[in-house]
Amino acid sequence: MWEFFQWAWNLSWGEGFTLLAVLFAFWYGKKWIDNKFGSINQKQAKQLKRIIREAIDESELIDRIK
Repeated sequence: MWEFFQWAWNLSWGEGFTLLAVLFAFWYGKKWIDNKFGSINQKQAKQLKRIIREAIDESELIDRIK
């Protein structure tokens, strides 16, 4: 890893900006892929939270009845 930092330190300004652009493109692509395919979206998260909350409320109601 240290060798990468030494290599990056010795880059010219043009190569440095190019490297930053490439790293940003990879980061943004990974973020887009994760949001599109890897994880649940906001709507699904809210639905899951509502279902969990209903289950907790229902279990508390059953405990009160007993």
